[in-house]
Amino acid sequence: MATQDAGTPTPPTVEKFATKEAKLERTALIGLFGSASAPKALIRLPRGETRTVTVGDRIAGGTVGAIGEDRLVLLRGNRQEVMQMPRG
Repeated sequence: MATQDAGTPTPPTVEKFATKEAKLERTALIGLFGSASAPKALIRLPRGETRTVTVGDRIAGGTVGAIGEDRLVLLRGNRQEVMQMPRG
């Protein structure tokens, strides 16, 4: 069983679901990190793979045009698709 930094064991059900492949209908933004000068985003593709991307990377039929504090802009042809982090 995996443990967190504090030494608390991760419950088996949480560990199982955290590593389970997910099938999605579309590409999804699941995380943003890095610095303002070198932002990165974690996305999940429809087949379940996750990828770390930076501005200029080609992914999901488009190019990452921008990464902000709460969003990623994907350029597909002459369209812009904005993927925003859910608010919670």
